[in-house]
Amino acid sequence: MEENKIELIPDPSRIVEGLRDTGYDFNTAMADLVDNSISAGATKIDVRINLDIHNDITVYVADNGCGMDFEGLKNAMKYGSKKREDPKSLGKFGLGLKTASTAFCRSLSVLSKTNESDYNKVTWDLDYVAKVNAWELIHDSLNKDEIDYLETITEGNSGTVVIWNKVDRLMKAYANTTSLKKAFGRIVDSLKQHFAMTYQKFIDSDFTEKPIEIKVNDQIVDAWDPFCRTESKREVLHDKDHKAQLETGETLNFHLTTVLLPRVEDWSTDEAHSKARINNDNEGFYVYRENRLIYSGDWLGTFTNDPHYALLRVEFSFNHELDDLFNVDIKKSKIALNEDIFDYLKNRFLPAFRQRANDLYRATASKKLADKGEEAHNKSNKTLEVKGKELENSKVEIINPDDGTVRIHNSHGTSTGKLIIMDLDDHSNHRVITKQMDSATFLWEGTIANQEHAVTINTTHPFYSKVYAKIDNADVRAGLDYLLWALTEAELSTINESTKEQYEDMRYQVSKIMKKLVEELPDSEEDNL
Repeated sequence: MEENKIELIPDPSRIVEGLRDTGYDFNTAMADLVDNSISAGATKIDVRINLDIHNDITVYVADNGCGMDFEGLKNAMKYGSKKREDPKSLGKFGLGLKTASTAFCRSLSVLSKTNESDYNKVTWDLDYVAKVNAWELIHDSLNKDEIDYLETITEGNSGTVVIWNKVDRLMKAYANTTSLKKAFGRIVDSLKQHFAMTYQKFIDSDFTEKPIEIKVNDQIVDAWDPFCRTESKREVLHDKDHKAQLETGETLNFHLTTVLLPRVEDWSTDEAHSKARINNDNEGFYVYRENRLIYSGDWLGTFTNDPHYALLRVEFSFNHELDDLFNVDIKKSKIALNEDIFDYLKNRFLPAFRQRANDLYRATASKKLADKGEEAHNKSNKTLEVKGKELENSKVEIINPDDGTVRIHNSHGTSTGKLIIMDLDDHSNHRVITKQMDSATFLWEGTIANQEHAVTINTTHPFYSKVYAKIDNADVRAGLDYLLWALTEAELSTINESTKEQYEDMRYQVSKIMKKLVEELPDSEEDNL
C-alpha cells in the first residue's frame, strides 16, 4: 500500500509565543547575541540598554563584523537558519537570535550591511504574526538614528545592530521611579559581570593577539579571570589533556586545569583577593567551549557546593567536536556528562584536590578562630583568675619546659606527665587559652601558663568551629570554659602513675566522640571565606 504523506505546518502565532519560554535569563540571552557578533568577526561590540522617561526599555547590540546582505538577513531571521560554515562558530542551532530576543521583547529588528551591500532592516513583530497568523517577516523601513548609531561603531563599513522593542519581560512593575532605576542599574551591572566572565578569553590580551572590545552603556568591559593567573601565591595542582571517546570510536581531548587559590592572608594584595570573588557560588567547574565560558559555579552534579572548597576551581575546556558528547544545550549555558566521565571526575579526579582545598580551608578557619579566641574567653578568664587558686588541689613542678615534662603532686601521690608550658605576655588571659594545634586529636589539654593551672582549647577541633564559635551568649561560652578547666583540674588532682595513661585515653576518646557527634553540624559563618 502506498504511503500517504501529510505536511503539517506549525501554527505561527502559537509557535512564536511558545518559543518565548525556552528558559533564557537576560544575561544568557544577551550573550547569544554577542556570540553572533564574534562569529561575524567583530572587533567592537557595543551594547546599549536604554530606559526612557516613560520607563520603556530598548536594547541595542551593534558590531563591526562582516554584516549581512538582504538574503543573509532573511536566513538569520529564519527559525532554524542554515548551519554556519565554520564548525567552531559560537552559534549552534540557528535559533539563538530569535529565541533569546523574543524571550524578552515582542519586536526584534536587525539592521545590517556588508561592504558590498546597502543597509537593510527586517523585523519579527510577534503582535503582527499573531494578527495575520503567518510567518511574515517585515522588510522594515530604515531609521536614520539607527544607521547613525551603527556607523559610530563601524565607521561606515560593514556591521550589524540588533534592536529590541516592546521589551515586556525584562523588568517587573515598580511603584516608584527610584526603585525602578535601582533595579535597572542592577540589571546592567549584572550583564557587565556576565560578559567579563563569559568572554574573558576574547577580551583579555593575555589570551588573544586581537582582543575584542565590548562596551555596555559606554563602559568598556574588563575581563574577569576566575583562575587569578597573575597571583603568585595560587597553586596549579593539575594541568593536562584528558581523552574522551565518541560513539564513532574516535578519541578526542578535553583539558582540565585545577587551581587552588591562596588563603585570605596570603594574597599579594587586598585588591587581588577582592577581585577573586571567593565564595560558595564561584567554586567548582568553569566550562569553556571554544574559549567561551558556557557554565560555572558548581561541581556538575559530582558534589554539592560547600564553603570548605571555596578556594578550589577547575577549568574544563573542549572544542566543538565534543558538543554531542557533552550535550551542549540550545542556550550554550550547560553541559551534561556521560556516565564514564562523571564517574572519573567524582571518584578519581576530584577527591585528592578537594582534600587539599578542605585542609587549606580548615587551617584558615582555625587560625581566624584562634586569633579572636582570647577575647571570646575574657569572662571565664576573669572568674578563674579570682577563684582558680582556691579550687586547685595539686601542685605542678616544671621539669623540662621545652618538652612539657612535669611532676604532679596531689593527694594520690606524685607522678610525672606532660603538659603544655607557656609564658604569656598577657597576664589577663592565661587560664583559658585557645590555640590552633597541628591536629584535632584532643579538644583540650592541660596547661601551665605563667605558672598557673590552665586549659588549652584546640581551635582545630571541629567542636570549636561548629559549637564554640557560634555561641553569642558570654555566660554559655564561659560555662563551657569552666567545664573544660574543671576537667583539667580534676585530672591533675587525682592522677597518679597507674592512672595517667587512662586519663590520656579518656581525653582522646571524648575528643574523638565529640568530633563524630558534631560532624553534621555546619561551620560557623565566620569560617565562611
